[in-house]
Amino acid sequence: MKSASHASQKQKPFNLILLGNPASGKGTQAVRLVKKYHFFDLDMGREIRKPTIRAQFDYAKTTAVGHLTPTAIVRGIFKEVIGAVPGNRGILFNGTPKMINEAKLVSRLLKQNGRSAPLVIYLEIPVSETVRRMTKRVEKIDGKLVKRDDDTVRALRNRQKYYKAQITQVIAFFGERYTVKRISGMGTEAAVAKKIEAAIKNYGITNSGRN
Repeated sequence: MKSASHASQKQKPFNLILLGNPASGKGTQAVRLVKKYHFFDLDMGREIRKPTIRAQFDYAKTTAVGHLTPTAIVRGIFKEVIGAVPGNRGILFNGTPKMINEAKLVSRLLKQNGRSAPLVIYLEIPVSETVRRMTKRVEKIDGKLVKRDDDTVRALRNRQKYYKAQITQVIAFFGERYTVKRISGMGTEAAVAKKIEAAIKNYGITNSGRN
């Protein structure tokens, strides 16, 4: 459902919450979106991997078994980033928030900071495709290409349990407040990007990131 205040926020920067199944291509599509709409890229994974944040908990042990980062750390990052991004720049929530209480916090912080109601896009792929993609992917950390610690069978099973238990609640919560679009993440990067662009255009957003 569309927020009742959407029409009245024409002068405010566009915010986008990009969620999806594990390995659905969120990061790849985020690169395109940041470039086109000049978003601030709130990539929670990247924020958590910063040395100052990793020092606050046992990062290696947590990621190796697919456990979630402590909630207090995630909430602190949301508060700091949303409050610090200039008001004339939109925010891309890159694969986050992933838990219902985090979703509620983001919704509250957006409103408190006078930001526009976001469009929510969810990329969907089958579990079999998640497994196939995750066995192949690598990530650049500290300038080196490495296989992610959480791309293991054990971690994947934990993450799938989490998604089944949590992400449905997050989408339901956002669906009561904002426009939510489900998009298939299958196909080429360009094909998926085209579907995302169509959803954004239908929402009434121009290339400038404003309505």
